Amino acid sequence: MALAVLGCAGGAGAQVAGTGAGEVTSSSVTLFGVVDLAVAYGHGSENNLSRLVSGANTVSRLGFRGVEDLGGGLGAGFWLESGLNVDDGTGSGSNTNNQPSGATSSGALTFGRRATASLMGTWGEIRLGRDYVATFRNRDQTDPFTTNGVGASLPYAISIIGVTETRASNMIGYFLPAAALGGFFGEAQYYMGENTSGSDGNGWQARLGYANKVWGVAGAYGLTKYAQTATTGDNKAWNIGGHWNFGWANLMAGWFEDEVERTSTLKGTGYILGAVIPIRVDQLKISYSSYKTDDVGDPRTQKLAVGYVYNLSKRTAAYGTYAHVQNHGSAAVGLNGSLTGPGKNSDGFDLGLKHSF
Repeated sequence: MALAVLGCAGGAGAQVAGTGAGEVTSSSVTLFGVVDLAVAYGHGSENNLSRLVSGANTVSRLGFRGVEDLGGGLGAGFWLESGLNVDDGTGSGSNTNNQPSGATSSGALTFGRRATASLMGTWGEIRLGRDYVATFRNRDQTDPFTTNGVGASLPYAISIIGVTETRASNMIGYFLPAAALGGFFGEAQYYMGENTSGSDGNGWQARLGYANKVWGVAGAYGLTKYAQTATTGDNKAWNIGGHWNFGWANLMAGWFEDEVERTSTLKGTGYILGAVIPIRVDQLKISYSSYKTDDVGDPRTQKLAVGYVYNLSKRTAAYGTYAHVQNHGSAAVGLNGSLTGPGKNSDGFDLGLKHSF
């Protein structure tokens, strides 16, 4: 149900501590989290794998968020959110400089999912720290499986965009006051790798869209700077996504183009078509996605995913997801950790339980 509500406006509508920019009316601090575990199985042409995974429906997390009314229409807020690997009790890693060299190892509890401070008013919101990048929101909000588990869309799961595909550190962001703009929303971000020399890890992102109770659409563009070598170079991404809520189903679609400007430029394109269908208090999820690059061997992959979420209560749900991928050319995408050969297929499923607090 959250996906149907968020549509394409989630990035601007959920500003700080669940309030929109310019809507601060009180002071509060909230502890929140998700514990999600699933039995995951992957079948490939070369081997199979069974394991217990965390966050196959919703990423397991622990967070603290708060907002303070400063008076005169101003508010201040914070958001600290850590990813959890509930299957082994460790924390998820983060990244300090928006480059592979800045990756922090998993194990310790880090606030790598989000760590921000905000100032907001009727003019919008200024947000500082580590946060989602603008181009990720279309990958996430056009995917019925919200880029999680075996059903995650291919334009996210195998995108050629690197470290800043999902989040960036050292970010300065601005969000338009969506509540005051009649359904229009947008954001702009600038982030830094903070190197003593060069601009590796520096970048900017922007997103603009419109949404109402029935439909929405948004486009986004992002650029992250890296030194050009045979394997690295500037990362560029642009995409567009939309949804239409018919009541009996929320349909969504997205188109994605990625580019790495290395010595020999590599391009990737993909799309997703999906639906979330309410069945009483439960959900049926369906998606079909594709992604290909112009690399050697013409690698192309398609994925079909089907899932069901059985809500035991407002905070607890059991779920199952099945996915099948078809690889073409030199593509060798395996599901749930399995290995499959170039041009071979792969299957996988998740069976799990999620509890939110």
